[in-house]
Amino acid sequence: MKYWTISFPGEEGQHVVETWSEKQILACAWARNWIYMMIQADKAHLMSDDSMLDDWKVVHWAVETNQFGVQIIENGI
Repeated sequence: MKYWTISFPGEEGQHVVETWSEKQILACAWARNWIYMMIQADKAHLMSDDSMLDDWKVVHWAVETNQFGVQIIENGI
């Protein structure tokens, strides 16, 4: 299973970091809204788990990590 970590400012100005599994992403409210928006845009034929995950990663500036939020670096780069 892959994990993705995002960070954002909290309501009180704190730095919030969250790590999500792909299973959690596919089940979240954002995913249900994404499906609705894709249907409204007449793009239902483009819907797949992979395309939804790709959109979520871009919108949330996610980086691939392990389940503890440690970034995965491929090929030592």
